Amino acid sequence: MSTSSSLKKRYLRIAPIVFFLYVVNFLDRVNLSYAISAGMFTDIGAPASSSDLIAGIASAMFFVAYAIPQVFTTLRINRVGVRKIFAVAFTAWGIITIVTGFVQNVPEMYALRFILGLAEAPFYAGVMFFMGVWFVESERGLANSFFNAAIPVAGIFGGLLSGEIFTVYGDNPGWRYLFIFEGILALISVVILWIVITDFPEQAKWMSKKERDSLEGDLDIEEKNKPIKVSWREALKQPDVILLTLVYFMGVTALYGYSIWLPSIIKSFAHVNAADSSFLSDIPYVVAAIALIFILRYSDKAGNRKRLTAIIFFVAFFGLALSAFTISNAYVSFLFFTISAIGIFTFLPVFWNIPQESLTRESSAASIGLINGLGNLGGVVGPIVVGGLETVTHSFVAGVYGMAIFAGIAGVLVLFVKHSR
Repeated sequence: MSTSSSLKKRYLRIAPIVFFLYVVNFLDRVNLSYAISAGMFTDIGAPASSSDLIAGIASAMFFVAYAIPQVFTTLRINRVGVRKIFAVAFTAWGIITIVTGFVQNVPEMYALRFILGLAEAPFYAGVMFFMGVWFVESERGLANSFFNAAIPVAGIFGGLLSGEIFTVYGDNPGWRYLFIFEGILALISVVILWIVITDFPEQAKWMSKKERDSLEGDLDIEEKNKPIKVSWREALKQPDVILLTLVYFMGVTALYGYSIWLPSIIKSFAHVNAADSSFLSDIPYVVAAIALIFILRYSDKAGNRKRLTAIIFFVAFFGLALSAFTISNAYVSFLFFTISAIGIFTFLPVFWNIPQESLTRESSAASIGLINGLGNLGGVVGPIVVGGLETVTHSFVAGVYGMAIFAGIAGVLVLFVKHSR
């Protein structure tokens, strides 16, 4: 029996829940961006002259903590599955997000963002490993694509939600309600994931025994045929793993420099209030979501993950660079800034196919943890670079150029990966 007979079952059971969980996850990461544009940091005592730099540091604290447990948490998921670990993680970050709505000063905000990073650490790499357990290589591109489509969808939802909250409640206490509402959503997610998620195929009562045996057999064959067959300790030393970590670091630097500062950049360029900038932030996310559909269809059809990932990064590079260059014309600049979102928000699903397709199950778990953990330190650099340059220059133009450089470097580096289609 072919795995294709159970494919529809697996997609319907797994894809919607991981998509929903990632929407909740990404909302909890970037809700800070909308709060920043609403003046959160001046409200909690940050000097107006340095509030953007302080906001960038607060955002960075999340990613400093996020990197700490990555490899070993993901190895733990390899042994016990995602259900229990995700339930604990979502409970923790839901509570932390709600508490953030009551924050009173900058040190409290730094501490909460750091703890939130620890709480969210198992999620993304865990799902990437989870996809590798439930889908064979030929199916994985579509599954990853659906999962990563949650980023622009979360951005669209986040823009609409924050814009509506700021319209109804004003900037303050609007940003406080934003954290509280999204924290409650994370807690609701715990119940849903506990009911729906099945850790491993052998535990799936919703599949027939023939379907389970067929899937496990095909996955075993795939394991034996993967080009990198080493232990997780050796996998972490592989040149491709190190190179992919650098690529991911550069891409994530641009991603979070963009997403954390998106509403503030639009507010600065267009001279609008926090509510309007939140609504306008939806435009880049909508364009990225539409582009993602076509990119993912092409990715599975053509199969050249490395070249396509490079092209996506170069779209981000040229879009950002031209946006900064044409700043004198707000409409043209915003057009290029929106085009850059195609590269910023669509590289993830194509990129993550590379380690999944080249590493065996145990080494994949550890390597994905390393790539995700160290690569996400770009989330430290991006917000600080953009916020710091704005503090020094009193403009976001230099920061946009900086994001372009990071995206361009990522595009060049990924071309040197050897074990990739």
